[in-house]
Amino acid sequence: MPTLSGADEALLARLRDLRRTISRQDQVPAYVVFPDRTLAEIAVRRPADASAMGKIRGVGPVKLERYGERFLDVVRSSDDTEAA
Repeated sequence: MPTLSGADEALLARLRDLRRTISRQDQVPAYVVFPDRTLAEIAVRRPADASAMGKIRGVGPVKLERYGERFLDVVRSSDDTEAA
């Protein structure tokens, strides 16, 4: 797993919250949405768009289509918060 800074840890917690919400809605285990390793990589790399997110291990075309924008929204809002 990638090494996380304090800001990355905070973002990872928010990504896990979203994953938990989605897994409950879809009635699937959380790891089916994205495994921890993928969430950690999203937290470190902070993809700005779907193209960048698609390059992260564990994010295939189906998951990108199904979940990508919701996770990107969390990343974007995190960047806005930390820049303030």
